[in-house]
Amino acid sequence: MATYTSMGKFDSSLGITWVSVGVNVGLGAAKCLVGWLGNSTALLADGLHSLLDLVTDLAVVAGLKVSALPSDFDHPYGHQKFSTMGTLFIAGVLVFSSVGVIASSAPILIEGSRTVPSLSVLWVALVSLLVKEFLFWRTRRVARRLKSRILMANAWHHRTDSLTSLLVVIAIGTILLMGEKWALLDEVAGIALGGYLGFEGFKMMRQAFDDLVDAAPEAEIINDLREHILPAPGVVAYHDFRARRTGDSFEVDFHLQVDPGLSVKEGHDVAKKVKNDILSTHPEVLHVLVHVEPATDEHIRQRGISDSKSVEI
Repeated sequence: MATYTSMGKFDSSLGITWVSVGVNVGLGAAKCLVGWLGNSTALLADGLHSLLDLVTDLAVVAGLKVSALPSDFDHPYGHQKFSTMGTLFIAGVLVFSSVGVIASSAPILIEGSRTVPSLSVLWVALVSLLVKEFLFWRTRRVARRLKSRILMANAWHHRTDSLTSLLVVIAIGTILLMGEKWALLDEVAGIALGGYLGFEGFKMMRQAFDDLVDAAPEAEIINDLREHILPAPGVVAYHDFRARRTGDSFEVDFHLQVDPGLSVKEGHDVAKKVKNDILSTHPEVLHVLVHVEPATDEHIRQRGISDSKSVEI
């Protein structure tokens, strides 16, 4: 299978996710303990948030493992869309988290009350910020390399954690250096960052919905996939080219017109050449279905593209 679910890419996806699991367990426990002992409700809430992140990490692991399963009788097209469902779940958690950041910041901004925490809270929050920001950049790099939306969604969830820790650092640092009256800056930043994270979550959610309802990929992806058809020897024209996402892969089908004088085997060989060209050039393509037709007036339609045309009519 020529997708990120091949062994090396699959191991990379799981590897960075298991690192995230370990980090969330360690940081979550440390922040909860120090937040409780250091009189910081913000750090305690941040620690609980890190422990809850285990749910999204496990969703990534489950999505990757299930989407890597081969097709079976009940799932003849494979299990790749389980990855998309995992992305949708993480996007929902991201939106929920952004609402939580805004909801927790607004009342304190209005009331203007805050307790004074200890210096240890600042150091733990700073370590959390650096570690989570590292996880964000590392996971995003792996996600871009593997073209994995579920990993990209989890990367942005790491970014929510680093921004939450940043709010704690700003709040504690401001209180310790400038006095409690400056703590409102933390709440202003929390509302702004919460809105930004909500926007990113809704964007990922929309992409996941598009994939689940088989919306067409971007125009540049379509053009990139179909550029291999006409150059193949024996191809006269094609029409009804379609592509859809299935997880982090694509499925492609189209009608291919060949010389009507060719035998069935010769027409099949032409279609096989086109199919292999697409699969070998685009490892992200999972399946290619080619319907072969004779290049007669009945089958060459105005919406098709032939070797004498460079654009659709």
